[in-house]
Amino acid sequence: MISPDCLEEDLKYLKEHGYTTIFLSELTEHFKSGLELPEKPIILTFDDGYYDNYVYAWPLLEKYECKAVISPIGKAADEAENEEYRSVLWSQCTWEELKEMSDSGFVELQNHTYDLHKLNKGWQGAAAKTGESDDDYKQRLSEDLLKSNAQIQEVTGNVPDAVVYPFGAKSDTTEDIVRSLGFSAALDCEEKINYIDSPDDLFQLHRFLRPDNISSADFFGKFEKI
Repeated sequence: MISPDCLEEDLKYLKEHGYTTIFLSELTEHFKSGLELPEKPIILTFDDGYYDNYVYAWPLLEKYECKAVISPIGKAADEAENEEYRSVLWSQCTWEELKEMSDSGFVELQNHTYDLHKLNKGWQGAAAKTGESDDDYKQRLSEDLLKSNAQIQEVTGNVPDAVVYPFGAKSDTTEDIVRSLGFSAALDCEEKINYIDSPDDLFQLHRFLRPDNISSADFFGKFEKI
């Protein structure tokens, strides 16, 4: 987690150094239709759909005219609708708040599963459970992802085209299932540089976790040297 001041410093740095924030859908569309991307594109991602995204991040995105991808946990957004006391320390966004951000044009919602954000009793995110058959896994994963897609489509009018794996966890057959459902990209949690030469590379998109203890210049500067 980073502070609002840190995020604002980052957004200023990106603007001042010629970066343009884009949506994931713009990246996938680049390979589908040849959509032209800016010279220095960058994708900012926020997982889980926490309420602090709405309270702190979204106003800053609007202020600096930057785009970001928020990937909510579907079940958590459902439960947030009935939460009596809400706090930026633990609450999730409601669907109404997610819609408001999406409608602004600065936030894109992608699929972070409906109810697979777990690490217990044989669960490990979107990966197959211990002892689960291939057929049972395919059915379970497909139903969950399609449910999340349907929710987001109902709220925003847009169908997510990327899966953001909870904890980055997946199995050997996960990518094939994700492809069969019509998705165009998938994001993990490996901190590696992406080299994207074809649509196939979009199914192994890596991301760097932004720590809160270094400056924007130090964080982004290390990538500029590669």
